[in-house]
Amino acid sequence: MNDINYNEVLISGVINVITDTNGKYIKFGLTTNKYTLNEDKKVYVSLNISRELFNTYQDLFFKGNKVFVKGYLNSYIDQNKKIQSFITVTDISNNPSDITSSRKSPHIRYDPDGVMVWNGKRCESIPPTKEELAEMENLLKDFK
Repeated sequence: MNDINYNEVLISGVINVITDTNGKYIKFGLTTNKYTLNEDKKVYVSLNISRELFNTYQDLFFKGNKVFVKGYLNSYIDQNKKIQSFITVTDISNNPSDITSSRKSPHIRYDPDGVMVWNGKRCESIPPTKEELAEMENLLKDFK
């Protein structure tokens, strides 16, 4: 008997809620559509994303934004002995090909204070010290 299991989830939808639990994960919800032959119903999905991944792609997280998500199904049994299911996110984008074909470029955005953020890391300008400035001036003196 072959014991192969698949647990990868690909889903898209519109963000309907974002909750910071002050823990390792940020919780958010998606509204998507369940299509059947004779009706169109709304489906609500609960997702968890690591704080690190959330910080990298935080510009995608606002209510009403459509996103594409890759993750895996996860669950637990709550205190009332009911199974609670959710998706743990491993990748998120506003471009479906980033999710299905892997990313082709870094994620670049700007923080509210105008500093560029490259894959979640701020690219802040640090002024040179007097010694560094003197060294640069010395290196460039032949070109002045």
